[in-house]
Amino acid sequence: MKKSIFSKIFSLNIVTIIVGVLFLSVVQYIMMSQFVYREKVGDLKKNAQTIAGFIETGTAPEQLQSFLYGFSHSTGAGILIVDHKGDILLASAPEGIYDKNARRIDPEYTKDVFKNRENIEKGTLGGVYSSEMFTLQVPIVSASKNAVLGAIFISTAAPEMTRMQSHLGRIILFSLLLVILVSFGLSFALSRRLSRPIKNIVSTAKKFAQGDFSSRVDIGKHTGRIIEIDELTHTFNDMAESLEQSDSIRNNFISDVSHELRTPMTTIGGFVDGILDDTIPPERQRDYLVIVKEEITRLSSLLTSFLNITRLQADSRAFEPTVFDVNETIRRTLVGFESRIEEKEIRVNISLEKEVCQVKADMNSIRQVMTNLLENAIKFTENHGEIRISVGTRQQEAVISVYNTGCGIAEDEQKLIFERFYKADKSRSLNRTGTGIGLYIVKDILNRHGKDITVSSREGKFAEFTFSLDLAKN
Repeated sequence: MKKSIFSKIFSLNIVTIIVGVLFLSVVQYIMMSQFVYREKVGDLKKNAQTIAGFIETGTAPEQLQSFLYGFSHSTGAGILIVDHKGDILLASAPEGIYDKNARRIDPEYTKDVFKNRENIEKGTLGGVYSSEMFTLQVPIVSASKNAVLGAIFISTAAPEMTRMQSHLGRIILFSLLLVILVSFGLSFALSRRLSRPIKNIVSTAKKFAQGDFSSRVDIGKHTGRIIEIDELTHTFNDMAESLEQSDSIRNNFISDVSHELRTPMTTIGGFVDGILDDTIPPERQRDYLVIVKEEITRLSSLLTSFLNITRLQADSRAFEPTVFDVNETIRRTLVGFESRIEEKEIRVNISLEKEVCQVKADMNSIRQVMTNLLENAIKFTENHGEIRISVGTRQQEAVISVYNTGCGIAEDEQKLIFERFYKADKSRSLNRTGTGIGLYIVKDILNRHGKDITVSSREGKFAEFTFSLDLAKN
């Protein structure tokens, strides 16, 4: 049977509290009962010692009997003084609890005390008392002969002890119910505090499932300053923002791709129809076929971008780390852009800390990284601008950076340029042919190497991308 998070938290708290309080109450009852028991025994022992003091001082039997009478009736205790044979010499007890015809106590109840051991008996002492008594037996010892001369039996009604324990039990039971009641209220409030933000998150997640990525969890309204709930809420909202951005990028990409596909296909179709129906004269057909070829190249580039995205999503590209000279890889990659660099008359400066810099990585994928970064740099560098490539070392890493002058990247776009399908500077013709996955591929490749890439830029001035690779061990 499914339960809500509120009912689970609430029931778990209640069960835990009840079990814990019951356990503590039982322990407390036992400890307090033992305390009451020890206190009562202590009181009886003090009284017995007082009587023993009178006996040792040689108090006359008449005076001792009078003292015992007053003492027993004021405290409600029964007092017996017996000799070493168990014969009752003196007795005093409240009316109705003592059998006045009793002359002797059965040896069964005196064997321990006559061995010079204090003893506690619970019962009627073989019929001496009419009801159960709690009796402390204290031996009377001769100081000169070190022999047991007799014993003092001082008794209190057993029901009195039971009443004290019963009263103690009622107090603990009342405290138990009060604690459970208060805990019930606190647990209810705590469960609501914990479950409400989670319910809010679930409700927002359902909106995400329906395609609404604009909803957010209200931070601080119901979290109650619980660190874990706050972190969950912030993380969820960050995820929501990322999903909303990705959805926006995807929608924009679909719109851009639809436009990019429609334009070349319309152009190709129109020119082909013109050639087939002789609308375009034979002497002009070659010129139009060149345009058709350029448009087909654009379509091919677009489809290649889709295939690259599919590979990344399927994680089908296996990396094979090898040791290679990253400087040489950069040189060879740069040669491939020679014509485009000369066309825009761009100055290229290469700064290498070492002539040879051996790294351990997947060479083909790192070449792809450099290709994408250089293509990006050349595209956004103005005519007669400058590109700088540097390779240095830091601890056990090679640090590579690609810098270019030009339009730069706006600060609010810097955190988005590595997103899939994102195209910065959409309003400018510089980025007309891009598909928005070059930097996404770069970041993905480096992440698979356990590395990251950072960007530093000033809009209208420059942009610089920096990443690192592990140096090869000697």
